[in-house]
Amino acid sequence: MDINICARKALDLLAQSAALRGEKRLEEALGRLEEASSIYPGFLPILVEKGIVMFESGRFEEAIACFEQILKKSGNPQVQKLRDMCLGHVLADCDRMVGECRENVEALLKRADILQRLRRNEEAVRDYNAALGIRVNEVAAIFNRRSNALLDLDRPEEALEGYSRALGFLPCNGSLLFNRANVLQKLARMDEAAADYDRALEVRPDLAEAKMERSHCRLALGDFERGFYEYESRWETAQLQAVPSGSPQPLWLGKENLAGKTILLWAEQGYGDTIQFLRYVALVARSAGKTVLRTPPGLVALAKSLDCPVSVISTNEAMPAHDFHCPLMSLPLALGTRLETIPADIPYLGADSGRVEKWRKRLGARSRPVIGLAWAGRRRHPVNHSRDMRLEMLAPLTRFDVDIISLQKEVPEEDGPALQSMPRIERFGEELSDFAETAALLENLDLVIGVDSVVAHLAGALGKPVFILLRYSGEWRWLLGRADSPWYPTARLFRQKVPGDWAGVVSEIMREVKKTVVRTKEKSLQGLIDN
Repeated sequence: MDINICARKALDLLAQSAALRGEKRLEEALGRLEEASSIYPGFLPILVEKGIVMFESGRFEEAIACFEQILKKSGNPQVQKLRDMCLGHVLADCDRMVGECRENVEALLKRADILQRLRRNEEAVRDYNAALGIRVNEVAAIFNRRSNALLDLDRPEEALEGYSRALGFLPCNGSLLFNRANVLQKLARMDEAAADYDRALEVRPDLAEAKMERSHCRLALGDFERGFYEYESRWETAQLQAVPSGSPQPLWLGKENLAGKTILLWAEQGYGDTIQFLRYVALVARSAGKTVLRTPPGLVALAKSLDCPVSVISTNEAMPAHDFHCPLMSLPLALGTRLETIPADIPYLGADSGRVEKWRKRLGARSRPVIGLAWAGRRRHPVNHSRDMRLEMLAPLTRFDVDIISLQKEVPEEDGPALQSMPRIERFGEELSDFAETAALLENLDLVIGVDSVVAHLAGALGKPVFILLRYSGEWRWLLGRADSPWYPTARLFRQKVPGDWAGVVSEIMREVKKTVVRTKEKSLQGLIDN
């Protein structure tokens, strides 16, 4: 059947289901959805409708399965809310069963798992502890699940103890070895983590996630030769295996001569990753006959500031003819990057002069240092809870004689009250239409302070002074124990001394900002004397 006819038929069945659901004819509605799914499998609107029908039928666990299938592909907040409502109904059943029998281990464990999915991890740990006191023959599995909840609470030392105790019962369990390696990596114990990944791969050679995470350890230690080679295993992981290749043409990893050839370079992951690795485009363009760069729409205008012969297109545009392709994050491998050869000539990106001038006028004349602030990245659990910080923790900055500008396009809901209580922080979120616009605003600032997010990468690529606030075990790109970055010479790194300790980081930042304010005042005074 023609694909357009299939789509129309599936949409018609979807509309029929919605109408039947409105009449409370839920079984008939479900029948239409099953037929629609067989015609157009994986179509998200069908899954949403199916989840809603299951929810209204009281089939909460089936509804949860539908909603979670959607959430793997799309972080839709409405779907998240529906999923959590269903979890709430299942949780109420567990509460009832535990109330009837405090030693109902199945109900305790089920409730703990639900609480963890609802991010109520303290309560989840409580139930796992209760289950451990009752069911001694499933200790390893319970310790594993309990440790997962402790990790979400940013209590890695306790999680490590739990994984180790579980491995005492099941020493050759690949999943447990992988989980312990992950927490060792989180604690910046990279050699120990790599050893556990090795053991996990001995048990489960197909565990691509272990190969990829081991590559992160090697990269964090500065072993780029092995690290970037192993990083190619990312395409075997469950997260990226389903991502379509950026091109049907042969992959270029530095072996073939590009003279007279066209190569397509394409953005594969987040905005920050893309900005960091755009530095390699000029190196490829030197030897290629033609270089085409394909990026998300929000990065197109910014990428066009690269000082090299490259054709920049959006992912919304048709793929042009080309001979080879390479994802941006494979370029360090293709070009043989080592720690000492990182291409770090900055700025390698620039802001449009017209936009810069527009922001200069928009901000007006300023007599005080102007600081840009980015305390959170895109809302992606579980990254956010440890990478991001609460705005209220940065409130001491408002005591300085500085102007503060929020660089958040998206303000986390929980930070709304804090932002309202800090009227000195200026906001232009809705005006930051793309990253070229953000770049133009950054060019008018004296300093950027931010967590490990796209704003930090953009400031570094523009050559702006930037203080980057890092959790205890930052990503591999920041290496270990360094206060500087070979990727961004104008960046200074401020790291947590213990997991979760943002207060210590803020104290360090405060001291450095104070020095900046003093230097700026001295410079202004000297200017008055000279005049």
